[in-house]
Amino acid sequence: METNQITFSGSIPQAYEEYLGPFLFEPFALDMVQRLGNNKVGHVLELACGTGRVTQHLHAHAAVLTATDINPEMLTIARAKVPADNILWDVVDMADINYREDFFDLVVCQFGLMLVPDKSKALAEISKVLKKDSRLLFNVWGDIKDNGIWAIGMKVIGSFIGENPVPQNIGPFSMKDENETLQLLERSGFRDIQVHPVKKTGMIESATVAAKGFIEGLPIAKILMQRDPSLIYKIEEALAKELTEQLGDKPMHSPLQAWVFEAVK
Repeated sequence: METNQITFSGSIPQAYEEYLGPFLFEPFALDMVQRLGNNKVGHVLELACGTGRVTQHLHAHAAVLTATDINPEMLTIARAKVPADNILWDVVDMADINYREDFFDLVVCQFGLMLVPDKSKALAEISKVLKKDSRLLFNVWGDIKDNGIWAIGMKVIGSFIGENPVPQNIGPFSMKDENETLQLLERSGFRDIQVHPVKKTGMIESATVAAKGFIEGLPIAKILMQRDPSLIYKIEEALAKELTEQLGDKPMHSPLQAWVFEAVK
């Protein structure tokens, strides 16, 4: 199931924000923004802003924040949620960033770089628009085995469709090896690179809600709809049962682990 681009459209963005946003992404959004301290930065570029989980906190740290995503429908939700006057919104492919060179004082990206087919190209584009001596801050998922909901979810989906549902070269865990990412940053010309393991516990009201969000709030929903729409509800039921057995219920808690990278141009 290799694809050139992972897209979030149709009903997926709303389900992503409603179910997965608070559960999987908010804990790491807060971690990212806390790393900026109390300083206000001039021009900030956020890539892969999604439904605005980082954006809603990041704009307070910027004179001007340019919040971007490759998926217009994700941006629609973000704009409605974060109506701040100092945010400029734009549809941007991070492998082709058409902004002025040496312009931004900070680039931030939460859980986006690992979804780009050509990561070296994306880092070159980021470097191009980043001022000299300015910072790149981003995170990516760690190993799937350290992320309970992901490990269980992919195993259950695979048991129905007979293959690994996670694309390997651009999937959420394609940058799980922190040493490979460090080398990639070095080859891209970044310096003063730091990597931090971050562990969180995601909490959601029930295993049933977690299963619904995991299936309907991720691009796997499109694949299942194309194969057999009835699979969605069958998989959700099976996943809710497995999640309850392994992670509990009402509320459900899942271990989560990511890598945070900081680098200077």
